[in-house]
Amino acid sequence: MNTTREPHRRQFFARVVKTIQAVIGGTLGVVLGGSIVSPSLARREERWLPGASLSGLAENAPTPIALRVVREDGYSQIIERRVVFLVKTGEASVTALDPTCTHLGCRVSWDAEARELRCPCHGGVYDHLGQVKSGPPPAPLPKLSTKIDGDKVFIQV
Repeated sequence: MNTTREPHRRQFFARVVKTIQAVIGGTLGVVLGGSIVSPSLARREERWLPGASLSGLAENAPTPIALRVVREDGYSQIIERRVVFLVKTGEASVTALDPTCTHLGCRVSWDAEARELRCPCHGGVYDHLGQVKSGPPPAPLPKLSTKIDGDKVFIQV
């Protein structure tokens, strides 16, 4: 009598152990999967930082502007300094360029005499609006969104 109940008991305990393993595996999957996927699903808030006054910008010449970007990292604040080029292209039109070369990530600088943005590392040359003129860069300089409020130019970071 005892031997006939033994296989059922073993099957029951095997099912209990498999259920516990499945619950542990599912919990780990949700926690690890959530921590990997959630940053990409998080809604990024729009942050507009004041750049410069519109009247202070030269027409069709990139002007370097230093932005102070405050970022939350856990319980502390990190303050980063980010440089962008602002190019006034009309009465009320401004283009903001990220100065990072699209070739290998060096910082470009404005050569006022040649009227070009130049990469000091590998000879990449861009025009005043960030379009590639020559050299190895595969793409134009990235543009940032801008808006004008009165005489003040704001850049989205």
